[in-house]
Amino acid sequence: MMSFYMTDFLCRQFEAFFIKPLGLDRHPELIKDYFGNYGKLIYLAQTDDPELDKVAEKAAVMLGLAYERRRTGYGDLTSELARVATGA
Repeated sequence: MMSFYMTDFLCRQFEAFFIKPLGLDRHPELIKDYFGNYGKLIYLAQTDDPELDKVAEKAAVMLGLAYERRRTGYGDLTSELARVATGA
């Protein structure tokens, strides 16, 4: 099963990057053409923002996909930035 991945950035820009450019607001019948091969939407959540969770869940429903949320955080970014800042 193929998965469509969303990040915090894509949640914030979903309408600008997908809905409007693909014409899904005007032609929802195209959803199956664009997303019909996907089985689920996986939201790779870097933050714990309930508003972004709602966007991702709503996108999954609109696209007709199962929804899964995975908390990824920023990985080693925070510790690496601290290391660089202290010159360690």
